[in-house]
Amino acid sequence: MLTYQEKVDVLRKQKVEETKRKVKTFTRPGFFDTDDKGWVVPPDDWKFEMEFNHPNGVFGAEAWADNFYRMLDVHPPYIDPYCSLAGAYMDKLEWHSWGGWRPEPEFNPPELAELRALHQKYSLVSGLGGSHHFHHDVKNIGFVLGWQGLLEKIRHYQEVHKDDAEKLAFLKGEEKVIRGIQLWVRHNAEAAQTAAAAQDDPDLKANLERMAEINFRLIDAPPATFLEACQFLTWFLVQSSIFNGSGAGGNLEELLTDFYRNDLAAGRITQEEATYHLACLFLKDTQYYEIGGVWPDGSDRTNEISYMAIEAAHWLKIPTAICLRVHEGIDRAFLRKSVQYLFEDKCGNPSYIGDRCMVEGFMKNGYTAEVARTRAKVGCNWCALPGTEYTLNDVVKINMGKLFELAMLDLMEEKTPSVARAWELFDKHLDVAVDVIKKTVDQQYKFYHYMRPEMALNFMCHGPIERGLDVSNGGVDNYNFCIDFVALGTVADSFASMERAVEDEEVMNWEDLFAVLREDWEGREDMRLYMKATPRYGFGNTRADEYAVEIVNRLTHHTKKSKSPMGFNMIPGLFSWANTIGMGRDVMATPNGRKSGTPVTHGANPEPGFRESGALTAMGVAVAAVQPRWGNTAPIQLEIDPVLAKGEEGIENILAWLLTYCNDLGGSLVNINIIDSAKLLDAYEHPEKYPDLIVRITGFSVYFSTLSKDFRKLVVERIIQN
Repeated sequence: MLTYQEKVDVLRKQKVEETKRKVKTFTRPGFFDTDDKGWVVPPDDWKFEMEFNHPNGVFGAEAWADNFYRMLDVHPPYIDPYCSLAGAYMDKLEWHSWGGWRPEPEFNPPELAELRALHQKYSLVSGLGGSHHFHHDVKNIGFVLGWQGLLEKIRHYQEVHKDDAEKLAFLKGEEKVIRGIQLWVRHNAEAAQTAAAAQDDPDLKANLERMAEINFRLIDAPPATFLEACQFLTWFLVQSSIFNGSGAGGNLEELLTDFYRNDLAAGRITQEEATYHLACLFLKDTQYYEIGGVWPDGSDRTNEISYMAIEAAHWLKIPTAICLRVHEGIDRAFLRKSVQYLFEDKCGNPSYIGDRCMVEGFMKNGYTAEVARTRAKVGCNWCALPGTEYTLNDVVKINMGKLFELAMLDLMEEKTPSVARAWELFDKHLDVAVDVIKKTVDQQYKFYHYMRPEMALNFMCHGPIERGLDVSNGGVDNYNFCIDFVALGTVADSFASMERAVEDEEVMNWEDLFAVLREDWEGREDMRLYMKATPRYGFGNTRADEYAVEIVNRLTHHTKKSKSPMGFNMIPGLFSWANTIGMGRDVMATPNGRKSGTPVTHGANPEPGFRESGALTAMGVAVAAVQPRWGNTAPIQLEIDPVLAKGEEGIENILAWLLTYCNDLGGSLVNINIIDSAKLLDAYEHPEKYPDLIVRITGFSVYFSTLSKDFRKLVVERIIQN
C-alpha cells in the first residue's frame, strides 16, 4: 500500500508528463505564456462544435447555457486511481466561441468608437470584453445548497420573475447550467465505478469506490465531509474553467475548517489524509487560494488548515497559486515554515500579501474593517469580496511608457522644452487615459452581459439569481473597477535621466536628446550608457525615487478624483502581469537608455540591476513607498538565489524582511522566485533538460520549458540582472 506522500509523488510525475504532452499538442507560440493550468490533453477523437445563434457568435444566457450543457454532457470523464478527487477539464467553451467584442451597431455606439481609438493611441488594455475576474462564495451558497438546492433556488426565482422575459431567460439558462453540472458529475461517478470494478489493487480500488460513492451523493446533496467539500469545490472550479477559464479558490480556512474539525471529531479523517486531499485539490487546477490573515473580528486565522495547505503544496512541488496573508499577529512558526518550503521547493509558492495595506486601503473606499478583512486574494495581484463584488481586476492596464512617449513627442513640438513641461504633458496624458478607462468600464457594464454572461459563476454570487441579472450588469451590490498602471520604473528613470543630462549637468541639449530618441540611440552608445547610469528608482534617495512617488500620487489622484460617468468606484494599482513585453513593443526609445520596442519595467519593480548591493532592502523601501493604498496591489517581484536562505540564519533573515515589508512598511504583495542563475541560463538554452523547473513570472508560476522564447528571455534577463 502506498503512503499518501507516495501517491502524491506519482501524481506529480504524471503532471510533468502531461505537461510535455500539452506542449507537443498545442504548438501555437505563446499558448503557455500564462498560468499553468490543470487541464489535460483530450482523447484524439474528441471534438466539440459550438452552435451559434447569430452570425457573429453566441448571444444571451440561454444560448450560452445550451452550449455549455452540451459540452458538459459529452466532456470526457477523468478518473485517476492515485487521486482522491474526480474530474479534470480538457476543453474550454471560450476556445470555440466568437472572440472579442461583437460588431453589432447596438453594442458599438459612437462614444465607444471614440474610446477604441484612444485605447489604440494610448496602448491601453481597456478591459472591454474582460471576464470572470471576481470572487464566488462557495461556502455560504454552494456548501449550503448543493447542486440540487441551487437548482431549486433558481426555479423559485423563475417563478418570481415569470413576467419579465429577459430575466426569465437568464434564469432558464442558469437552470440548464446546473443540470449540465449534475450530468457531468454523474458521468464521472459512473466512470469511477467502472474503474473500481476493473482495479485489482485493493487500496486503489477502495479509493475509486469511495470516489464513486461521494460523487453519486453530490449530484443532489450538499457536501457533508472534508473530502466531499474538496470534491464539490473541484467541480465548481473545473466547470468554471471549462466555461471561460474562470474560477478562484478563496480562503481555505474559511472554506474547510468546519468540515475538517467535524470529521476529526467523528474519527472520519486524519491530518495526513486531509493533507493528501488538499494536494489533490491543488493538482486539479491552478486556482488562487489564500491562507492566513485574520477573521472579520481581527483575530488570527492560522489553524490546522493553514499548516496542511502549505504541507500539501510542499508534497506536490508543482506550480500552485497559494498566497499567505501576513499581519502583525500572525503565527510566526507558520510563516517560518512557509519560508522554509519556499526555498526548499523552489516553486515560487507561496506568495505573500500584506493585510495592513489591503484592509486599510479598501476601507478608504467606504467599507468597514470587518468587510475589508473578508476580501480574499484570489488572483495574480488582486482581492475581491466573496460573492458580492464585480471588479475587472487584472483586466485593465494603462501603459505609462506610452503616455511618456506621447508627452515627449508633444515636447518636441514646443519652442522652449523643459523637464517641468514634460511632466505637465505626461500628467495631462495620464489624466486622459484614466478618463478613457472610466468611460470604457461603463460600456462594459452596459453591453457585456449580452455577449458572454458569467453563467458559470453567477449562481455562486449573492444577487444574480435573486435579481435575474448577470453579475456584470447589476447582479451584485459592489462594483469596484480596478486599474493597473504599468512601466513605473521606465518613466521615473527617464524623467531623472533627462533632468540630469539636459538641465543639471548639461551634457546634451534638448535637440540632441530628441535626436537620439528618434534614432533609437544609433551611434550614441556612449550617451545611452551615460543616461542608463543615472541613479535609478529603487536605489534610495534619488530623483528617480522622488519621481516614482510623484507619479503614483498623480495616477492615484486621477483615478480617485471622480467615479466613472455611471457612478462606479475606481481603484488604482501597479501591476503589469506579463504585459511588459507587448506594451514595450509600443514604446519608442526612452531617456533612461532603454531601446525602442524593448520591455518596459515590471509592475512596481525598479529596472533590473538598479543596485549592486543591498538590493533587497532598498527595493522593499522603494516599492513600499509607491503603494497606491486603495485596496489594489502594487506587487514586489523578488529574484533570490537559494544560497541567501541557506541554513537557519538565512530563513530568519527572509522571515524578518517579510514581516518588516508587510507590517511596518505597509507593502501589499510579495512574489518570490528562488532560482539558481547558472541552472536558469542552461535551461534557457536547453529547456528540454529541465521539464520540472518552475519559475514565477508575475502573479503566477509555470514550468519554464513551456514558455515561449520571448518569455524565457524576459525571465532570464530579469533574474540574471538582479
